[in-house]
Amino acid sequence: VDAMSAWFDLVIGIVAGTGTLYAVGYVGEQYDRGHVSLKRFRQFFMLFDLYLGVMLLAINVENLGIMWIAIEGATLSAALLIGFERSKGALEAGWKFVILSSVGIALALFGTILVYYSSEQLLGITEEALHWAKLYEVGDQLDPSVMKIAFIFVLVGYGTKAGLVPMHTWLPDAHGEAPTPVSAMLSANMLTMAIYAILRFKILTDQSVGTEFTGTLLLGFGFFSVALSSIVLLLQEDFKRLLAFSSIEHIGIALIGFGLGGLGVFGGLWHLLNHALAKSAAFYGAGLVLITHEHKFIARVPGLLREHPAAGVALFVAGLVLAGMPPFGLFVSEITIAANAMATAPAIAYGFLGVLTVAFATLLFQILRMVLGVPMETHTSTVGPRCRAFSTAAMAVNLGALIFLGLYIPDGLHNLIGGILPFFHAEGEYF
Repeated sequence: VDAMSAWFDLVIGIVAGTGTLYAVGYVGEQYDRGHVSLKRFRQFFMLFDLYLGVMLLAINVENLGIMWIAIEGATLSAALLIGFERSKGALEAGWKFVILSSVGIALALFGTILVYYSSEQLLGITEEALHWAKLYEVGDQLDPSVMKIAFIFVLVGYGTKAGLVPMHTWLPDAHGEAPTPVSAMLSANMLTMAIYAILRFKILTDQSVGTEFTGTLLLGFGFFSVALSSIVLLLQEDFKRLLAFSSIEHIGIALIGFGLGGLGVFGGLWHLLNHALAKSAAFYGAGLVLITHEHKFIARVPGLLREHPAAGVALFVAGLVLAGMPPFGLFVSEITIAANAMATAPAIAYGFLGVLTVAFATLLFQILRMVLGVPMETHTSTVGPRCRAFSTAAMAVNLGALIFLGLYIPDGLHNLIGGILPFFHAEGEYF
């Protein structure tokens, strides 16, 4: 396990912990109401634990082939979780996810095979030809033409899993229809895992062909994702789909940072951590609103700070973080990426700041519609004490971490990021 695996373990592990805590309360509430049988309750947590387990395997395994298998395992378990409620919309979303993700994972497999083809000439026909550390040692000897093609397949393949535009079409439906704990894990963990896989291949490709090729591709996909989602945010009337499109935006921002290189790599890494914490907290709050109101219409749930203080605070604070307000961590990462772009490519910086302004305004407008004002309808049910306790605890941990990381970056995280930057040729001073 190197510094990069450790960083992504941190991102996925923290949210997996609070997500499990939240799921116990949320799914337990469904069981108490008779919506879920004991058998289905057990099935949910079996799939949920499998999903989290294979994601951690993908992050920590050295062999790129086994990483692919683990990501495929995450795909299959996630598909069953998305369709868990067995409604028409949930089944359609799960099926759509399977179809698009299967195409993507097949493309990623082809890219992995091409890397093996290039490396076996150097390392022999052994399992070492797919070991990332061994590939890193001989990266500058890999065939540049083959590595370029391989990276394109990997970027499109795993980019489908990451929800990059235009391969994003599964994401709003899956997040909107899945049980809320699953929606939170998809946004915070699955998209992050897919970015991790892309970065592993980027590092190898950079050694072979230089950073310009991969950087240009990441900038293109990242900018397109941010630009589209920032506009579509304003059109959303379903609060879970709103958060889904916000995820597309933020994954795009992180990708722009990695595409720029230098300090942008720090920005991308810091962005992924803070986005995972904020987005899962927002989904936790949204889940409580869904339980009590039994619908997802933004226009019908104003005044959440008055009506549901815990959910309202979670959505309000997480919304401020996701909008990029200071002093939170996403503000730091976005400013870092923008400053790096201004120093290296001013045109990109101006475009980046432009789409960020649109995203800031649209997301903040939608969040304020929900949390401010006077409640306009009486909620149809109440949240049980167990669900309320577990949900509040999960939201409190995430929000506390967001506030802490907005005010202070611990030395341990500094050092961990410092261990990652050399992979991207981005050594030097940073925040």
